[in-house]
Amino acid sequence: MAVSIVSGKGCVFSVWGKPKRQDMDLIEKELREAATASGGPVTYITRVPVDSPAPDADVRRHLDSLMPKIVESCSTYHVVLEGKGFVAAVKRAVLNSLFQIRWKRGVFFVHAFPSEVVHAVTMAKAPEVKAVLERARVVGLLTTENVSSVPPSAPSVRDPKARGASAAL
Repeated sequence: MAVSIVSGKGCVFSVWGKPKRQDMDLIEKELREAATASGGPVTYITRVPVDSPAPDADVRRHLDSLMPKIVESCSTYHVVLEGKGFVAAVKRAVLNSLFQIRWKRGVFFVHAFPSEVVHAVTMAKAPEVKAVLERARVVGLLTTENVSSVPPSAPSVRDPKARGASAAL
C-alpha cells in the first residue's frame, strides 16, 4: 500500500508514496466512514513528501472520478506539499489554483507544513486536527516541521474512540 492513514473524530490524515487506484479507493472509503461517524464532513489532510512520485495518468483519472465523492465527505481538504524554495512554492501555488478553479472556494488549501493546517480550520475543528496530527507524529508519519520525507510504512491507525475501531497505538 502506498498510503498510510490516521483517522480520528472529525479528521483524517494520510501520507503518500506512489499512489495506486486502490489507495485512492481506500481514502474515499475512509473519508466517507469518518464523515458518517462524525455526523458530517471531516477535515482531510494529505501529506505529500518531497520525493513522492507523481501518480500515473490512470491513477490521476481515477482520482478525478472520485473527487466529487471525496469532496462530499470533506469540510476542508488540505494538501501538505513539502519542499523548499521557489520551485516548491510555485508547485503549491499551481495546485491551489487548480483546486480553486475546479471546486468551491474555502474548501481546498495547500500548505508547506502540517502545522499550518491548524490555522486554516475553524476554532471548532482545531482540536480534532491537532489530535490527528499528534497521532500521525507518534506513529512516525510526521517527523519534524522541517521538510522531510518519510515513506509511508505505518499501517492505518484509527482512533478507537472515534468509531469503535480495534486498531490502537
